[in-house]
Amino acid sequence: MQTYIDEVDANFERFFNSLPVGIDGAIESLGAEKPKYRESYWRLVSLQAWRSELIETIVAPGAEAFFKEAQNDALMSHSLARQGAWRVALMCLRSCIENTLYGLFYMDHPVELAQWHADAHRLGFTAAMAYIAKHPSFMGISEQLSGLDGIRSEYATLSKAVHGSAQAFRVTKTGEIEGLNVAAVQELSQWTTRERRTLIGLNMMMLTMFRERLAGATNLNLRKSLSLTIPYRKHAEIRDVMGVILRQIPDPAE
Repeated sequence: MQTYIDEVDANFERFFNSLPVGIDGAIESLGAEKPKYRESYWRLVSLQAWRSELIETIVAPGAEAFFKEAQNDALMSHSLARQGAWRVALMCLRSCIENTLYGLFYMDHPVELAQWHADAHRLGFTAAMAYIAKHPSFMGISEQLSGLDGIRSEYATLSKAVHGSAQAFRVTKTGEIEGLNVAAVQELSQWTTRERRTLIGLNMMMLTMFRERLAGATNLNLRKSLSLTIPYRKHAEIRDVMGVILRQIPDPAE
């Protein structure tokens, strides 16, 4: 028995010591792709802007916590992608979608929110999306413009990635996890696509929900942050249909 315990402890020591080496190696290799992470950070700014400029002022703390958690999910996804932990980075993006939807639902449903805190109410993605799609703020707005189509598509794609085969994450005989801390540019590009489309969809959905609060000259800082995330080609339609003016912001690095 002691021999077996010694063997397990020896494997633990190898795993314990190799983990930071793998993380540091992936971070160093992926550092060459800094511009892609910079673009991701620009998009992350929008989530902080939504919370600090609007959500914290109009949403009760219990529901506001979901938006905070969604922001944390996006930050975690970015951080995990930075070290090449691709699958869990995608899991965080899916959670970001869920928490944003739950925040929008529970801010309108204080009774259900109290039930949720008592573990007596459970809300799923499908039910939350159905509620948002029928919300008065979304009437007369196409699902392509409101972001709902994009959110449905991204959630389905992210779910496939999360629930797919775990073969790439099996532990080898030496205690290494094959699919962790992988410095692969192709994986980074795939994550970047998912992250960009997710955050564009969420921002379009939030913009549709709260467009009356962004009309005219109101909430300038929030509208500036949205201009960093929402593609310029959508700005004219957003102005014409929603009455919200976004401006193309020049890249300071150019």
